[in-house]
Amino acid sequence: MAETVSVVIPAYNAAQTLPQTLAALNAAQPPPLEVIVVDDGSTDATMRLANDARARVIRLEKNVGAAAAKNRGAQTARGAILFFTDADIVPPRNAIGLIQNALRDAQTDGVVGLLDENIPHANWASQFKNLWMNFTYARFADAPRIGLFYTSIAAMRRTKFLELDGFDENYRGASIAEDTEFGQRAWGRGARIRLEPPLRVTHLKRYSVASVLREDFKRAYALTLMRLRKRGEPFYERAVVLSTRRADDLSRVVVRARRVAVTKQLAWSGRAGVVFYFFCAQHVAAAISRAQTRRGLCAARGAFFAVGRIHRRTWDAARRVRFCARRTLLRV
Repeated sequence: MAETVSVVIPAYNAAQTLPQTLAALNAAQPPPLEVIVVDDGSTDATMRLANDARARVIRLEKNVGAAAAKNRGAQTARGAILFFTDADIVPPRNAIGLIQNALRDAQTDGVVGLLDENIPHANWASQFKNLWMNFTYARFADAPRIGLFYTSIAAMRRTKFLELDGFDENYRGASIAEDTEFGQRAWGRGARIRLEPPLRVTHLKRYSVASVLREDFKRAYALTLMRLRKRGEPFYERAVVLSTRRADDLSRVVVRARRVAVTKQLAWSGRAGVVFYFFCAQHVAAAISRAQTRRGLCAARGAFFAVGRIHRRTWDAARRVRFCARRTLLRV
């Protein structure tokens, strides 16, 4: 008999997209045991819409951040498997079954899925961000275990999650780095998390160029502080990712790399006393050749990935960042 699944969704002012997420989960076959929406102090109709969709709602009186909200949901969940997703994600109809099948292997503690290449927004920034996130995770498809736990689409046995002490609630606000920190911690403690490529979800969030750069800045800032706090501990990105970077890791990705002008940004963290640099646009990357629709073809030819990296200026704080170059047509 398959293990039961509890879906945990942190939501803050998510009235615009939450109904689509809950509708998809209510249509799932097999269905989850429960869908838990943790209303993180929303001021809009989030709680009412969750109740209308027959979700189990946990109301937090004030906004405590995605990490704490996910922990509250996990602590009250009744299922043997915790399925974390976001309020702007549309899972496929077979998502629960895919997760149950992946975790039939007793040696597997958790699974992570992918953002689907196709999204409802055709603007460049949304296409870029979505394809970048797909590319970032898809290259680990053959890894026996990974140190990543991307909670837009991730699942783990509840016992293992609680054993690992859940997400670090020192990460407040919107989900930026708490899932990365959890993945690193799980990897360091020997947990077996693997990528499940068939598990793909649609991301409903619309990005602008400004929001992409703003989010990347916040994420790089948080990840740099994480590296400083964990200095000397095993680090998945450095030990595994940087040693296995190959352009052919993705069967349907065409990579055209060349040097471009470097954009340098300087940021100062008063709390940690860290100076780190953003070196953006080191390499022009990749057009996705997996294009089965006209929209997909436009995305494949129009997507310009700029892959950067936080250079090790202080205490070996290294992490990729991205800089969006102007839209360019690539012949695939």
